[in-house]
Amino acid sequence: MAESILDMSCSDFAGALAAKQSVPGGGGAAAFCGALAAALCSMVGNFTVGKKKYAAYEDDVRGLIAAADGARGRLLALADEDSRAFGPLARAFSL
Repeated sequence: MAESILDMSCSDFAGALAAKQSVPGGGGAAAFCGALAAALCSMVGNFTVGKKKYAAYEDDVRGLIAAADGARGRLLALADEDSRAFGPLARAFSL
């Protein structure tokens, strides 16, 4: 896989995942799902920040947003790393 999976559209990634090929595979899909979960955590936090009702927790929420953003970035990198690492192994298995 020459192209980084990070450059693929969601539709293209899903299509590649469904295809009869080893990459992307389960590891990349799991990491991508984790990145989406982290993104949802950030979204909830961003909707919470600035609300009077949650003012007492704003510093905590901002910290959680930062942690979720960091996790999202790391999980996306791991999804891409999984694809790059497994591609040569999959080709070797086919010999």
